[in-house]
Amino acid sequence: MTLLCLPRRALLMASVTMVAACASPQAKVYTLASVPGAPVEGQPLTASVATVEIPKYLDRPQIVRRTDAVELGVDEYERWGEPLANMVQRVLAEDLAGRLPAGSSTTASRTLSGDEALTIELTLPRFDPDPDGAIVLEAQWRLRYKAGGRSGTQTARIVCRSADKTAAAEVSAMSDALGELASRIALGIR
Repeated sequence: MTLLCLPRRALLMASVTMVAACASPQAKVYTLASVPGAPVEGQPLTASVATVEIPKYLDRPQIVRRTDAVELGVDEYERWGEPLANMVQRVLAEDLAGRLPAGSSTTASRTLSGDEALTIELTLPRFDPDPDGAIVLEAQWRLRYKAGGRSGTQTARIVCRSADKTAAAEVSAMSDALGELASRIALGIR
């Protein structure tokens, strides 16, 4: 059957379908990346990033941005490659692995054996871009030592500027902020 034999209605429907398919935006998927850092001095140890908690407004597949003091913006087509809390846990463990004393090992969750000398519990009350594109990471963490109890809670507020307001630049700045957090945690480990 040739195109000329199709009824006009079918031809019109095929044209509309092709235009709609071309107009549908493709989702962009992002991930945080590990950032190199200098190792601290000390004895090698085993550590795990045991838990990461994030606010419910960030617990979604889409990247969330603040558009003003009380409004959040969500673009349906800019998404995380995995749940944000899981990604933070994995990347923080990678960042710490490069910052802890040589010979240390770090995992992204408690090991089955439970033999790690240190577990890190992390809460991020905030980890998102401001309306001007600056990334704000507010963190609270507790270090639990297997042999010596636990340390007190520590906090940090880290602000990193993104190169521009694109999702790629903001995610890169978020990775930098997480790398800075890993440096601060590593410095606090005894």
